[in-house]
Amino acid sequence: MYRPLPAVLLLMAAALAGCQEPSRPTMNLERAVGSSDLDQVKRHLYWKTNVNLADLSGDFPLHVAARNGHVTIARELVTHGADPGVLNRSGKTPLEVALENGKTQVAQMLVEQGTPLNPQDMFFTLARDGNSDRDVFEFLFRRGAKVDQPDAKGETLLHIAISEGHLGTVSRLIGYGAEVNQADANGRLPLDIAQSKDIGRYSKNIVELLIRNGARATTHTPESVPAPISQSRPRGS
Repeated sequence: MYRPLPAVLLLMAAALAGCQEPSRPTMNLERAVGSSDLDQVKRHLYWKTNVNLADLSGDFPLHVAARNGHVTIARELVTHGADPGVLNRSGKTPLEVALENGKTQVAQMLVEQGTPLNPQDMFFTLARDGNSDRDVFEFLFRRGAKVDQPDAKGETLLHIAISEGHLGTVSRLIGYGAEVNQADANGRLPLDIAQSKDIGRYSKNIVELLIRNGARATTHTPESVPAPISQSRPRGS
């Protein structure tokens, strides 16, 4: 007895399965992530594009997604095998790239996915780079970072920011209650550091900011300047 129906059904099922398969990507993964094109990124992931290859600038796809703050793309990359601990050409992880660019939602996702974070060490790194993003500060404080905790060299975040000449970071740290008269391991107060080092074009501004907020020096302190700036409630002290 002739029974063509099963064969037809099989062909229809195969056709339907083919229709559900996404098309191959029409741009490379580097461009897809850089332009935040989620559809193209998903095509690459379906067709098993290697997500752990660096681009010409030394960034991996996860670094690019972190810098752009695209949480969904970053999550898709991690879910499909992107290494959250990979270092770019500058020696930075995707988590560090996210935080240095103020993309705390990506940072939160990476931590939730198991990326290790030492909030105090990360804070020292970001202070040295001149980060002053309020959301980043809050992110690290919530995870246990302390504003006056010294590093292995006996320097606090404030000492580091002053030494590097980062006026915005110094101002933000003072706003969070950083102790302006805490000595480093060599006995230098923040104002000593600001007065003794060539810290760029913001040197005078940093000195004035410290004095306005009650900073003293172990040597001569310049004439006082106007009253202290208003401060947020100290965090992590």
